[in-house]
Amino acid sequence: MKIAERVAAIGLAMLAALSVTASASAAEQGGDAPRQPLRAVKVIVNEHTETKTVIDGKVAKVEKSGIPGASHYFSPQAPDFRGDSQYGHFTGQVHYYDPHMTFAWSLKLHAGVAATATGPMAESATATRNGRSFGYSDSHPSIGANYLVHSSFRVNTSHYVLTVNEHFRSGRSTKYITTVFAFTVTLI
Repeated sequence: MKIAERVAAIGLAMLAALSVTASASAAEQGGDAPRQPLRAVKVIVNEHTETKTVIDGKVAKVEKSGIPGASHYFSPQAPDFRGDSQYGHFTGQVHYYDPHMTFAWSLKLHAGVAATATGPMAESATATRNGRSFGYSDSHPSIGANYLVHSSFRVNTSHYVLTVNEHFRSGRSTKYITTVFAFTVTLI
């Protein structure tokens, strides 16, 4: 099989994976009344999604669906990715021609989602390379929910998974939004 045919076959077999999930509580009741269970909101953007249900601060249920390992492929001819979900807008770019290749990303919650925040948002991001941690982390412990979260890290020709966790108070509950973006950096 020619190299171009092989690359095309791989590109068709593996698609971008951007998932955004959130857990939001139903109306909590005050006093001694029993609390309503949290409802899990599942958002499927592409191949992989994870939904967490949090009750009284404890993860009670985790559901995973989709095709794990699906990945967006960056190349010098296609160095950008942009994706929307019902919760926010994500961008990713590989800068091939810097002295060191870097991956820059940003995530901004939609205005309607950010408007529900009744307090500051905390954000943390980590990434793995070929399934292993390589020391990248980013965090903002107290920012507005409408903040454009962004960061960058050095990359090489490998497979990466970026995970961005955001949470903020929304009324008497806490909203958790997790964005997972799997990608592979190639030179062809």
